[in-house]
Amino acid sequence: MLKNLNKLRLNIKCSLTKRWLIILKWNLILLGFISMALHEGSLSKTKITIPPNQTGLLTQTIQNAINLCAEKGGGMVLFPAGKYISGGLELKSKVTLQLEKGAVLQGSDRYTDYKNDAFIFGKDLTDIGIMGEGIIDGVDCFNPKGEEGFRGPHCIRLINCRKISLEGFTIRNSANWAINCRYCSNAKVDKVFIRGGHDGLHTRFCNDFTVTNCDFRTGDDAFAGNDNRDFVVTDCKINTSCNGFRMGCYNFTVKRCQLWGPGESFHKIQKRNNMLSAFVHFSPKDENPKLLSGNWLIEDVKIDNVDQVYVFNYLDGLWQTGQPVKSVQFKNIKATGVLGAFNIIGDTGLKFNLNIENSSFSFREGTDYKGDKFEGSKLMSPSLFNAVNFDRITLHKVTFKKSGTSSILNCNSGKSIDLDDVNFITGNSSVPYSIENVEDVHKKNIEVNNQTR
Repeated sequence: MLKNLNKLRLNIKCSLTKRWLIILKWNLILLGFISMALHEGSLSKTKITIPPNQTGLLTQTIQNAINLCAEKGGGMVLFPAGKYISGGLELKSKVTLQLEKGAVLQGSDRYTDYKNDAFIFGKDLTDIGIMGEGIIDGVDCFNPKGEEGFRGPHCIRLINCRKISLEGFTIRNSANWAINCRYCSNAKVDKVFIRGGHDGLHTRFCNDFTVTNCDFRTGDDAFAGNDNRDFVVTDCKINTSCNGFRMGCYNFTVKRCQLWGPGESFHKIQKRNNMLSAFVHFSPKDENPKLLSGNWLIEDVKIDNVDQVYVFNYLDGLWQTGQPVKSVQFKNIKATGVLGAFNIIGDTGLKFNLNIENSSFSFREGTDYKGDKFEGSKLMSPSLFNAVNFDRITLHKVTFKKSGTSSILNCNSGKSIDLDDVNFITGNSSVPYSIENVEDVHKKNIEVNNQTR
């Protein structure tokens, strides 16, 4: 009996020892890995390192670290190289997630492990960041009650946040939009890579965004959003099975970017990978948009094997009929292998202005293109350039190339059109353009097949 009693005492002792070891482990994680770093004058920021390659979900561990940084006035949660599996996380003001090279922050494959329909969520925050060369993996988390019967949480979802820094990391397999921002401002997105998933950077009612040196290769729109203001996108690579930019924005600049199709990731719903357009207007009426889109400058951009360069259909275009477009400028554009260059149906108030300079647009020869529809809406013709209902169109030093006898440029119902140093390369002698019901028409140095007409 004494032997059994000693054995029982030993089991109890072992059990208590294991429990204390577990408690000690979590205390070390939550408290022992805190260091005071990043001194700024008399102020310090907390840095908490999360140990990698632990078993099970680390949702609460990571969240406690974020909360503790916030309580101490801000700081950094550091993820060294290794794997971290987590459910939904909530950012706090003045807190940065730092994903070191080789770190993989992997989402749970159960939708019930998320809150706020997001992997990383933030609302009403300032001075927040996600940095480093690590990976955020959304694992294509399936939600049977989600949009289209399968979409899971957004990878990063921010509402009413400002002073946002997103830099260096990769998002892959996002179960919905990779980066979803509403009512956000003063954001810098640099060297972010997006692979697969759905929309890349989707912004609505946002302002003052700078996107540089990014590489988005998405199944759905690479950039999307409406009622945005003051956006600059430079030096980016864009590949998608939908649209490069489905945007509504006032003061919008895109420079030194490369867009090409077909998409490396298939569109999950439509099961195709052709890239629909480089730029298409976005102003969905059901969002009650207030802001006109305009003052666009698209400069030094290369486009290859994309169906359309620019589409604006205020009559019945998908998600295009909320507010119209006012002014768009294209400079130094080289578009090759396209089906259509410009398809424009402006508002009847004739607000639309288009200026194209020093650019060339070449048809995807060998394609039996009938120019019937774009996203369900009828196009005017298979011509490279179609425009109706406009204020002013100016083309200066522009080349259109498409073999055949049909018209390359069709313009109707506008106030003014200027064609200066425009070259139509068709391979035949027929008149390659049609202009009707335009009040003022100015033509100078028009060439057909490099011969002045």
